[in-house]
Amino acid sequence: MRIVSTKVSEITGIKNIPFFECTGFGLANTLIPNSISFIDDIAFLDELNDNQNINVVFSTKRIAEKVSKKTVLICQDPRFVFYSLYNKINDDYYQKSPNQIDKSAILHPNSFVEDYNVKIGKRSVIGPNVTILSDVEIGDECIVQAGSVLGTEGFEFKRTSQGVLSVKHFGKVIIGNRVEIGANSTIDKGFTFRNTILGNDTKLDNHVHVAHAAQIGRGCFLTASSVVAGSCRIDDNVWLGPNSTISNQIVINEKASVSIGSVVTKNIKANRKVTGNFAIDHFKFLKNQAAKKR
Repeated sequence: MRIVSTKVSEITGIKNIPFFECTGFGLANTLIPNSISFIDDIAFLDELNDNQNINVVFSTKRIAEKVSKKTVLICQDPRFVFYSLYNKINDDYYQKSPNQIDKSAILHPNSFVEDYNVKIGKRSVIGPNVTILSDVEIGDECIVQAGSVLGTEGFEFKRTSQGVLSVKHFGKVIIGNRVEIGANSTIDKGFTFRNTILGNDTKLDNHVHVAHAAQIGRGCFLTASSVVAGSCRIDDNVWLGPNSTISNQIVINEKASVSIGSVVTKNIKANRKVTGNFAIDHFKFLKNQAAKKR
């Protein structure tokens, strides 16, 4: 992807832009080299300034003087300009390729598979009334049970000075090998700068929702009606109990466990168990409950 200054000026209307050529879009924490980003909240200033992957930034005039060592493009609404440019550039670059479905894969006759940009690996089984939309890659020996939907648009709407802007999802759903997805589950696509990923041997129960750009490691168990919000990172061998909810951008380290019905709003360290709404250390939760009974 090439994001050239002349094209940026043409799309955004910003004049007198110095020459640059970026290769991707990203937020303040992006890992993509040579990215273009934006800032309209000073809370993200230090993270953005320290991120050497960001070379160009849309900024308000008030914040621009605090941005260091980057090409700054001043505009009234950086959020609107950034995501409008993101939608337009990705539309221009988006390509449709023929599906790659292994001959040994079994697709139920009542399933629907979009006719482009879908990959399904060896001996994978797609159940009745499953919908697989574009930009979904499924590995070998996976099972997708009845009624699940893979590759849906994520919930990403921006309130801007120009009204509500819908941000399109041009990323992928990438599913490893031996993954099982229970009935009536939904997996959203990611963005071009962050795909949605389910690692090898991860298992999803029925009615599980994995939001856009969430990345889940190997051997994780997501039980019934658990929800993983956008851009979370869940490391290997994590357990999510029934009806648990993981807030957006949370990091759960390996072998952690989330109890039934818990609402997680803070990162969880490796091998820890949390319980409650809002979730705290499991043993602290039990101690608090015991104190209430006394």
